[in-house]
Amino acid sequence: MKMRRRMFLMGAAATALVAVPVSLGGTVGFLKRTLRDHFGPDVLNLDGVADFVTEFASYSAQGSPAKKLAAEVYFAWHGDQMKMIGPAAALRDRFLYTILTRSNIIAVQQQRAAQFDYGLADPWLPACGQYLSAAADETL
Repeated sequence: MKMRRRMFLMGAAATALVAVPVSLGGTVGFLKRTLRDHFGPDVLNLDGVADFVTEFASYSAQGSPAKKLAAEVYFAWHGDQMKMIGPAAALRDRFLYTILTRSNIIAVQQQRAAQFDYGLADPWLPACGQYLSAAADETL
């Protein structure tokens, strides 16, 4: 009976170690930390930024459920701050590229735009890079 209770407690503890970080949104937290590190803490207060982050995270979570769970736990426990692994660095780079090419975040930072605006946050679709082009001012 003691062995069964011990196995149950160990299972419950392992579940809690995984469930708590997943419920806190590990990938979303990582993406917000990335934005804060690159653009400053005020960027997280812009209307629409949280929507972009959530949408991007939903696209990046496609694939294997086991990999998604592992990524959520890794990011929730701030594994990226302890040791940035290759897939995390690739996600960071793809996120930064996507927000730069599909939003006006630079214009907002430079106070050339009053509000944050973005197109589709799907990182797997080709980007036209309109926001980074010289013609972007003329078309906005």
